[in-house]
Amino acid sequence: MRIIKRILVSLLVISILVGGYFFYHSSYWKGEKNALEVISQDAIFVFETNEPVLAWNQLVSQPIWERLAELPSVKNAESQLVSLDSLVGRSGNLDRSLKGNQFVVSLHAVGRDEFDFLFTLSFKNGSDQEFITSLEKNLPELSQITSRNYSQVPVYEFQSVNLERNLTYAKVNNIIVASYTSFLVEEAIRLSQNSSEPNFKTSNQELFKALPKPTGLGVFRLASSGLSKLVSGISRNDNLNLVKQFAKNEVSGNFELNFSEGKIALTGSSFFQKGQKVDFSKGQKGIKEITNFIPNRTSVLFRYSLQNADQLAAFRNEDFQPKSTLAGEIEKNLIQKDFLKKLTGDLIFMVFETPINQEEDRIILIQTDELESQLDLLKKFDLGAGNTETASGFVDYYKEMEIFVIGTEEFPAHLFDGKFRGFQETYIVGLEGMLVFANSVKALRVYLDDISGDNTWGKSLQQKRIAGSLSNTSGFDFVINVPRIWSTLEGISSPNWKVFFQKYAPQLKSLDIMSVAVSDEGSMHRTNIAFSYQLKPIKAVSGVVLTENRSVKFRDNLIYGPKSIQNFNDKSFEFVVQDELKQVHLLTGEGELVFSQALEDPIVSDVFQVDFYKNGKLQLLFATAKKIYIIDRLGGILPGYPLEIPGANITHLNLVDYDNNKDYRFFVGTDQAELYLFNKEGDALEGWNPRSISSNLVVNPSHHRIVGVGDHMLALDTDGSLYFFNRRGEKVLDSPINLGETQSSDYIIIQRGSASSSRLTTVTEKGEIVSVNFKGEVGYLHQLVRPDKDSKFFLIKDQKDDRFLYAVHEFNKVSVMNADYQELFSYNIFSEELEFQFFSFGSDKNIFVVIDPIQEFTYLFNLNGELLNTLPISSKNKVEIKYSSSQNEYSIFAVSGNSFVEYRLPI
Repeated sequence: MRIIKRILVSLLVISILVGGYFFYHSSYWKGEKNALEVISQDAIFVFETNEPVLAWNQLVSQPIWERLAELPSVKNAESQLVSLDSLVGRSGNLDRSLKGNQFVVSLHAVGRDEFDFLFTLSFKNGSDQEFITSLEKNLPELSQITSRNYSQVPVYEFQSVNLERNLTYAKVNNIIVASYTSFLVEEAIRLSQNSSEPNFKTSNQELFKALPKPTGLGVFRLASSGLSKLVSGISRNDNLNLVKQFAKNEVSGNFELNFSEGKIALTGSSFFQKGQKVDFSKGQKGIKEITNFIPNRTSVLFRYSLQNADQLAAFRNEDFQPKSTLAGEIEKNLIQKDFLKKLTGDLIFMVFETPINQEEDRIILIQTDELESQLDLLKKFDLGAGNTETASGFVDYYKEMEIFVIGTEEFPAHLFDGKFRGFQETYIVGLEGMLVFANSVKALRVYLDDISGDNTWGKSLQQKRIAGSLSNTSGFDFVINVPRIWSTLEGISSPNWKVFFQKYAPQLKSLDIMSVAVSDEGSMHRTNIAFSYQLKPIKAVSGVVLTENRSVKFRDNLIYGPKSIQNFNDKSFEFVVQDELKQVHLLTGEGELVFSQALEDPIVSDVFQVDFYKNGKLQLLFATAKKIYIIDRLGGILPGYPLEIPGANITHLNLVDYDNNKDYRFFVGTDQAELYLFNKEGDALEGWNPRSISSNLVVNPSHHRIVGVGDHMLALDTDGSLYFFNRRGEKVLDSPINLGETQSSDYIIIQRGSASSSRLTTVTEKGEIVSVNFKGEVGYLHQLVRPDKDSKFFLIKDQKDDRFLYAVHEFNKVSVMNADYQELFSYNIFSEELEFQFFSFGSDKNIFVVIDPIQEFTYLFNLNGELLNTLPISSKNKVEIKYSSSQNEYSIFAVSGNSFVEYRLPI
């Protein structure tokens, strides 16, 4: 018993001695505090280092620094650090003073859209006093220090003519806190005196359990709640769903700062603060050649490459409130029928770059093991969903693929636990083992065009860097293409930040790729964040000379073309031209003649491709003023053709294929203000034999299938009358609808899923922007400035009918405006007659074409108004322009005199 007592007493004495030793050497006894204890819990980020000068020197030695140093705040920080070094005596004194001491930089919101830094320096062994004394002894001229008390702690303000604002600082125990916003210093004092109030360290304990002290150059400690405040502060929109989701998930992480060639990297681990267990284990299948399905237009990408679809459920959006009735329908008609179980766990969500004044295009790719059965489940679900304004059973066709729609709002979000919002309707197609969801039929068509045209990351040399940002080992990737998201960023920014982004766009866009990759390593979520950059010269394009790559000469001058078509065998581009003797010629892209066919008159329409015999072989359809022709690939005219319309000249021709079954209709306008609709056998259909309108057409009559409305046949005439017909030729929507006294411009249709939200937009000859929805309701949106009574106004669509611009033609000038009526550029040109074209291959690849048919000059501009051809192309016809992502160059095809010419323009 005595032995036991002696042992207990000995242990007690040892415990007291050991405890006393550590208490004596603790920060409590010595008055030392951790710098993170005086930083508020709502800090946007914290950077902690024991090597502040080394970290700074590494940063300023990076090639990107010269570009970033052009930003005022960064330039000020650099000059202030240099000044601080001189105040403590140079010769490395600053490094010696700070080395080994805890230095923390934190960013805080100090207003609705304003932010400022708090600098916190925790000294050891009383070295802080020596540092402060050095500063005070070496004050520069025309500067002074004043003092006041806050909560019985002296607070100092450093005032200098070289500073726009006073620097406030204070000493709290062994910590020096400083900021150009005084209340951040006062908040740090308050936190130091109240240990019960949460601070950054106590609110993010998992960060410090995983990494108690910084490593390497330093560690960024981030939390989603803080980062969401930064985005919300920059934005003028308080309802950012993605930001709310990010904040509520409460993600945090420790990330060590590293530098490598062309990249600033943060490597570390992330945590879910609510204890949520998320499995990022990578699957083995993956979408084959994934980058071939990501268009170059992509601005934001989320990729999940997981083992199974069950893992997706862990990424729940807590901010999303599902409709209980819809959730029940999905449970019964999809989930209980194993819809989710048939998914592989591979999913891509893409947001495309957004033109001004238009809604974002969004695409989801979902890999499945049983594509056809999955499509059938989705079709049956839509038929039973009971949609109202948006019609169930909508089916359309594009590129031989069937498109159908689920008209239920936010269907993907209801299906995937609140993720992937922004789908008013969901348009669906099957593609190579994947379900493709789009938020508009236009978005889906443009996406399919990009895939078939190889306008993707995998086929583009320029996009090789961004394709390489996708990790081969991660279960989740997030990628932002900064230049492509730029217009969206400007659009959502508050006025102050918008001005900043516009002014310093070239510098900020140098950091052109931001990527996040998350993978599982044991119990840890290994996370890598990278900011990639490239330092292209910031200068205007000038002195570019087009290179003539190929020229094909004919005996006679060319009067029509070039019109591009696609070879049905190898998908290469071919071109149709016509000479002044009325012969039509088909050329390969290499300039080889395929056939020549004599006609009686010039071609007056576009050239279409039809599969007349439904055997996969394509023929050419076009019209002269007197006849409609279909010619096969050998130049032979099909039996039963050409078709004629007695007593009238053809002015317009369009091709209609309602159900993608090759039962074609030919929609024709004549100079007698008549509309005809022929079947492919040449019979005029009932109701269209003919249909009279008030004046001749401005542009081709056309067929449009609108969700919630169905099929509409549209015609716009020169009197400004807009006609809506059904397929039987009956007027609908109380048409004709008068848009203005006279009309000479094209229109664009923006489909957004219902009769009221889908609309047709055009500009009248007086410069009024007019919009008509598919209920027949007219809205006058804007009056463009009319320089004089002879000014002409045009709406110019791009080659995909996706984007559009406005052009104002005065006698001696052309002005070009974006869809938000903001002038992009103007150009002085003296001509009474001009034609315009617009080609868009992405936000940074746009060509506006001005054609002067009188002088036979064609000018190419980018949207900054810079001429891309120092000498104009000698041509009076419209041109064809293609973009090669693999070669990163334009090909411009034109006719000049008796030559068909191809030019190359590297980017």
